[in-house]
Amino acid sequence: MMQKSTQYSFKFSKDTVMTVLFMCFMVFSGLFSTASASIPSQNPVDSCQIRVQQIEVAKGNLNQPMQKPTDGWIRLEKLPDRWEKRWPDFHDMAWYKVQFDYACKDPTQAPLSFALENITQSGRIFINDALLWSDLSLQEPASRSQYMPRQWNIASSSLKEGRNILWIQVYGSLTQKSGLGRLEMGINQHVYPIYKNWVLEKRTLAIFNVMICFVVGIFYFLAWFTNREERSFFWYGIINFCWILYSTCYLLSDPLLFSTTTLDRIQNIIFCFYTVAGCIAAWTFVHLSFDRLEKVLWIFFLCASVCLSLSPLPQLNSVIQIFFAIAMLIFLAKCICFPFLAYRSKLPESYLMAGVYLIFIPIALHDAHFVITMEGHPLSPYTGPFTTLALGAVLALRLARNSRQIKQFNKTLSENVYRARAELTESLEKQHQLALENVRLQERIHLSHDLHDGLGGSIVRSMLTLEHNEKIEKPQVMSILKLLRNDLRQVIDSGSSLTSKIPATPVEWAAPIRHRFVQLFEETDIRSKWHFEQQWQTQPSALYCITLTRIAEEALTNILKHSKATQVYVTLRENENGWLVLQIEDNGIGFSPAEVDSGLHVGLQSMRARIERIGGQFQVESQPGRTVIEVMLPFIPDIQQT
Repeated sequence: MMQKSTQYSFKFSKDTVMTVLFMCFMVFSGLFSTASASIPSQNPVDSCQIRVQQIEVAKGNLNQPMQKPTDGWIRLEKLPDRWEKRWPDFHDMAWYKVQFDYACKDPTQAPLSFALENITQSGRIFINDALLWSDLSLQEPASRSQYMPRQWNIASSSLKEGRNILWIQVYGSLTQKSGLGRLEMGINQHVYPIYKNWVLEKRTLAIFNVMICFVVGIFYFLAWFTNREERSFFWYGIINFCWILYSTCYLLSDPLLFSTTTLDRIQNIIFCFYTVAGCIAAWTFVHLSFDRLEKVLWIFFLCASVCLSLSPLPQLNSVIQIFFAIAMLIFLAKCICFPFLAYRSKLPESYLMAGVYLIFIPIALHDAHFVITMEGHPLSPYTGPFTTLALGAVLALRLARNSRQIKQFNKTLSENVYRARAELTESLEKQHQLALENVRLQERIHLSHDLHDGLGGSIVRSMLTLEHNEKIEKPQVMSILKLLRNDLRQVIDSGSSLTSKIPATPVEWAAPIRHRFVQLFEETDIRSKWHFEQQWQTQPSALYCITLTRIAEEALTNILKHSKATQVYVTLRENENGWLVLQIEDNGIGFSPAEVDSGLHVGLQSMRARIERIGGQFQVESQPGRTVIEVMLPFIPDIQQT
C-alpha cells in the first residue's frame, strides 16, 4: 500500500492540474464542480486507524462463484495488479483478499472509507463475508467497471477490532487486461480526494473532452458546408465524431444488449478508422495528396474491420493488440511527418498544427508506457481537452485567413470590375462612334449604288433618246427632266426599305420598269418579252423589291448602251427551293465575264455587291449572241439592309 507522504504528493499535483483546468475552462465550471471539492484538512485522526497487512490473489471457480478459494493464494506486493503475466490464458474469475487491521476508539468522530480505482471488468465486494456491493451484471452481457472508480463508506458495525478481510471478486475480460486497480483505505477525509482524482482522470475529463469534440466537430462541419473546397474541415469533423464514439465505448459501464467483446470489437474498429481519417485530414489540411498511401490506409482499415469482426474469441485479444499497435504506429508516423508537410505548404496555421502533432508524440509514448507497466498516471486525459481546443484554434486561424483572403479577393474583384466597367464603357463609346461612322459610310455606298443604278440609268436613257432624236421639242425635254426628277426622288425615298410599299403582285412590281423600257426598246428596234407570275407565292420584302428593281434597271440600261441586241427576255419567278429568281437575257454581242471580276464593268460589280449584301446569288453568262444575267434571292421576308 502507498505511504501517506506519497499520497499527499500525488494529491497535490493533481489539485494543481485541476486548478489550471478550472481557470482555462470556466464555462464548464458546473461540470467540474463535482470533481473540484477542496481537500479537507489532512491532520491525522488518531482515534481510528486502518493498516493493510497483506494482499493476496487466487483463481476462482465459475461453477461455484460464491465459494472462496482455499488454496492457490499468491501474495502481492502492491496494487494495481494485472494477472495476464501470471496467468496468460486465464480470463475467468479471481478473488482478491485484502487483510487489514482496524482500531478505533471513537467511530463517530471519523467515518471510514475505502476507494477502488477500477475492476476489470466486473465483480463483487465483501467485508468480512458480508456483501457490500455488486455489479449489475457479472455474466455476459456484463457490466464494465474497468473505467469506473468507486468509493464506499464502511459502517462501524461491519468492522471488528483487529484483523478484518476485504474480499474482492473480479470477473476477467477476454479483451482487457484483467485485474484490480489501486485501492485506498482510511478515514473519509483522506480517501475522498484520491477518489475524486480518479474520477477526474477516468470519467470527468473524458466526458469534458467528448463535449469539446462535439462542439469543435460541429464547427468543422459548418465550416466545410460553407466552403466545400476545404476538405480538411470535413475530415477533422469526422475524426472528432470518431473520438466521441470511441470515448463513448470507453465510458459505458452498464450492461448492453451485446457482449463486452462485441463492444471492444466496435471500439477498435472505430480507432482504426480514426487513425486513417486523421492522416487524410492532415494531408488535406496542407493541400497535399498521397493517393497510393491513402489506398494502403483504406486497405488497412478494411482488413482491420474484417479481422476484428470475424476473429474467434480465443484469438480476439491478439488480433486487437496487433491492429491497435499498427494504428498507433500510423498515428505516430503522421505526427512525426506532419512538420515536414507543414514546411512544404508554407501555411501559417499548418505550423501550429505541426506543433500540436508534436505534442501528441511524447503523450502517446508516455501513455503507452503506463498501459504496459501500470506505473505513474496517464497524460492523455489531462491534455486531451487542451489539444482538442488547440485543433479548434487552428480551425479558427484557417477560417480567419480564408476570410481575409476572401475580403481581399472581393476588394480586388470590385476594383477589377470597376476598371473593366470603365474600359467597357469607353470601348462601347468607341464602338458606337465606329458604328455611326459605318452607318454613314454604308449610307453613302448605298446612295452611290442607287444613284448609279437608278438615276444613272435614267440619264443614260435620256442621253440615248437625245442621240436618236435630232429634233427634240421642249415638252420632250421637260418630260426627260421630270423623269430624272422622279428617279432622284425615288432614290431618296427608298433610303429606308422598311417604309417602302411592297407591290401586291409581280406584275405590279414590273409595270414601271416595263413601261419605261418598252418605249426605248421600240425606238431602238429591240423586241422585248416579259413574263411574270400573277401572284406572289411567297411575298418578298420591300428590300428585295427595290434591289430587283435596281438590278433590272441597270441590266436593261446596259443592254441599251452596249449589247446591240435585237431581242430581250425578262422573267421573274419562284423556283422549287422557294428562291425568287430574276433572269434577263439578250442576243447581243456579249462580253467577257472576266472583265466583271477585274472591275472593268462598274455596273455589274455594283449589282453583284448589292445582291451579295442581302445573301443572294448573282450569276452572269455571256458569249456572242447570248448574255444571261440571273439573280436569286432566298426567301427571308424580314431581311434588313445591312
